Amino acid sequence: MVIVAIGACAFFETGCRSPGVARKPAGNAVASVEIRGNTPGQISSVTEQVFSSKGYQLSQPGLDKMVFEKKGSTFQTLAYGDWPGDVPIWIRVKVSIVPAGDSAFLLECKVFRVSDKGYAIEEEIPISSGGQYQDLLDEVAARFRAPGPNPA
Repeated sequence: MVIVAIGACAFFETGCRSPGVARKPAGNAVASVEIRGNTPGQISSVTEQVFSSKGYQLSQPGLDKMVFEKKGSTFQTLAYGDWPGDVPIWIRVKVSIVPAGDSAFLLECKVFRVSDKGYAIEEEIPISSGGQYQDLLDEVAARFRAPGPNPA
């Protein structure tokens, strides 16, 4: 049972990605997208909307840096948390808006698995795969490309 839970967790955490789609996030970010013609305030607002719609809570707001958190799944808690599963694993996504030229910004994120959230011994463990997080950032960019009034 535990082996199945660990395997399922690994599968769901890595996300899915279409073959042949090359995305190279900057630095040690797991996902990134370039957004042109919008201000950091507009990008921040739409990013918050997208992450909130997927169950993430904004734990640290900011104009160019935001932190979102979401309680991990039961599988993640069993695989990476304590064995009884009574202390949940959290997923923490640190999003940055970085200037990338004339009226262009790079929206990028780093993702962490957090154990013992809120305690003195809280531990952030980087997650290196970002398919599902790339999808979130792509959704932010798509909202700016959609016809109609500005999404922010």
